[in-house]
Amino acid sequence: MSSVETLAYFLEEDSLRGVLRGWPEGMQLMVRLDGSGRCELMVHHRDEAGRVLDTLRESLGEMAETLAVVPQVEGYATRRVRFSEEQQLLGLAASADGLSESAQDYAINYRFAREEGLDPEAVIGRDARRFAEEIESDLPQVSERRAPRRAAPPPEPRLFPEGFEAANDPARRECALVSAHLHGQGARVRLTLEPDAAQGSELPLTVGNVGHSEDFGCFVLPRGALADWQPGTPLVIDMPQEQFPEAWAARFRRQTHNAQVSITSGGIFVRPLLPAMAAPAEAPMVQVEEGWSLGRPLRAALLVAGMVLAGSSLMMGWNPFSVAEDAAGALQPARAGLAALANAPEARP
Repeated sequence: MSSVETLAYFLEEDSLRGVLRGWPEGMQLMVRLDGSGRCELMVHHRDEAGRVLDTLRESLGEMAETLAVVPQVEGYATRRVRFSEEQQLLGLAASADGLSESAQDYAINYRFAREEGLDPEAVIGRDARRFAEEIESDLPQVSERRAPRRAAPPPEPRLFPEGFEAANDPARRECALVSAHLHGQGARVRLTLEPDAAQGSELPLTVGNVGHSEDFGCFVLPRGALADWQPGTPLVIDMPQEQFPEAWAARFRRQTHNAQVSITSGGIFVRPLLPAMAAPAEAPMVQVEEGWSLGRPLRAALLVAGMVLAGSSLMMGWNPFSVAEDAAGALQPARAGLAALANAPEARP
């Protein structure tokens, strides 16, 4: 059929709390309307919305293709609901006696089943969700005839692989590239943006949700984690280690890694790089004349080399056996005098 015959409208927790006193946390209400004017209410936890739709599809059987869901859910048709119709649905919920109490009872049983590690549907049962099978109401007909479908044109071939788009798309204009460090910090992985500007006194932000690429070469954080951060200023973000593969967590515990961070409107994309190199220790410096500074090892080597050269020069310049023959006679008295002086008794005062 080419029409919507059944509408499943989900009234969410915030809307219900505005019209029903004591509405429990996490609980929703599905209003089922069909073309004949019948109305059904089903209370459920928000985490069970998919199961509620599966149950509804099973009950419709071959008519499942006529089901529309509001708000839109992937895999289901939807329809436009006017504001006035939404207010009618909320009014219907507000006028149903005992609806809030029924939701409270269901919430208690659902929470108990989850705390015990049990399947809530197996413990509570599907029928516990149904508050009323049929309710008399003056809600408008939900049937919405659709125009005949035209054959969809064949899709244009993609220029880029899935996940890649041109940068000139206005929705992709925001992009900031930031250097960062990653390292283990207790039971957390710490990401420091602009580490060269960090003072060490920054208070870390905690982010509990970390998404990873298929090859775990990149992870992403929600864009809202940056709050009012501005490029050029340091920021420290802590993430639970259990949000990372153990191989990465172990590497971050052993050594700080560099990271490239791309901040876009879609998220904070972090790509771990090579380990950060430790700064080499500076050799002690000694001061020499005229303000020049030399390392101690180099200065010691120069001093030794100077001593060797000076000693060589003295050995080459003085050789007692290289006296010319014509001067030998003149030197004999002087040598005798030196010998006499060497053998003389020590002078005493």
